[in-house]
Amino acid sequence: MYSIPYIDIHTHKCRFEKDTVTVQNIFPGEGFAAFSGRNFYSVGLHPWHIASKSENNEALQLLEEALEFDHVIFVGEAGLDRLSNADFAEQGRVFEAQAFMSEEFQYPLIIHCVKAYNEVLELRKKMKPVLPWILHGYNGSIELTKQLLQAGFLFSFGEILFQKKAKAIESFRFLPLEKLFFETDESEEMVEKIYERGAALKEISLQKLKEAIWRNFNRIEKTLVDRV
Repeated sequence: MYSIPYIDIHTHKCRFEKDTVTVQNIFPGEGFAAFSGRNFYSVGLHPWHIASKSENNEALQLLEEALEFDHVIFVGEAGLDRLSNADFAEQGRVFEAQAFMSEEFQYPLIIHCVKAYNEVLELRKKMKPVLPWILHGYNGSIELTKQLLQAGFLFSFGEILFQKKAKAIESFRFLPLEKLFFETDESEEMVEKIYERGAALKEISLQKLKEAIWRNFNRIEKTLVDRV
């Protein structure tokens, strides 16, 4: 009987797991392993890595080249971070460039956002993207979550779900299953444990949650079934 795999939609670890489809995040210009069947990649210029305009343009060119590879399936993580030392205006320029690439290459966009949700919302309203925008490592309040949900965002949750006082708990419980993903990010935790926590918070079976996330992933990555 076919077993539905777990989906780790955003990890910085190089993991080859039999029961998990991983999307490893790498920086433009970094190498990646040959496709083994379940190791996919996202490539993007993180707001922490914003440098000079010329250096950023070089990185964006490398990103564009990486998007030609079959097992690169997302753009990002890209975004805005007000706690970063990088110039915020340049962060915005680079983020918008990557959002355009997401549309051009028809790949979903993985977003890193810290204290800049208004700006991300404004860009979405301006661009009216067709491709999904996924907020990774999400920990927003229920009020913000409702606003973002109405604007069409998707949400990825990680270890924050284990913090009992985290704002993410209420938001996660509120969100419909079709808007959710899970990630390990830079954690050593296995994504199965995050699924188990998510199932407990939603008060549903682990199998039902796995089925829902699998459907979500196939909805945004339409060629996945042919490759896994």
